[in-house]
Amino acid sequence: MNELIQIPLISEELFKLHSPITAATDITEFIPYIAIAQELHIAPVLGEPMMHELKEQINTNSLTAENSDLVLRLAPALSFFAVYQALPFHWAAVVNKGITIRESENSKGIDIKDLAQLRQWMKNDADLLKGQLIAFLCKCRNSYPLWRPQDDCCSDIVNEGSTQKDFDSGFYFARPSGGCGCK
Repeated sequence: MNELIQIPLISEELFKLHSPITAATDITEFIPYIAIAQELHIAPVLGEPMMHELKEQINTNSLTAENSDLVLRLAPALSFFAVYQALPFHWAAVVNKGITIRESENSKGIDIKDLAQLRQWMKNDADLLKGQLIAFLCKCRNSYPLWRPQDDCCSDIVNEGSTQKDFDSGFYFARPSGGCGCK
């Protein structure tokens, strides 16, 4: 069971396809952050039974059609969350003598305010993608009997269109954590 802890739900190819990094970026430095993002942001949505089933099927190369579809659906959110987690450590490095800001000879580095803004944009997009994952799970709930959200996040009608535009006041109020992350 312990060997399943480190199994990433997405491949490097899916990460490259869905993340905002450029094709020329060496993704080896992002790989550890896929596991971190997976445990911090995706595992709470899927729950332990579903996570275990996915990791087991990935480990044995026996993904069902439904779980293969689920992996494709969670790949965008997981990729964005992985980059979100990695950004501070690509801006600065922890070395023996302290923390240094990474510099480049060919380009100008961003400052901490720019990094904070970039991370906020990444988080906003990742949260939106996570919401789409949850909507997919709600819509296809019968295909995923191991998915048992803690709250009643599927009580709303999912994917029903509306001609009414939501009002955006420009203020951001953080939602309490917990549950499956539904609004």
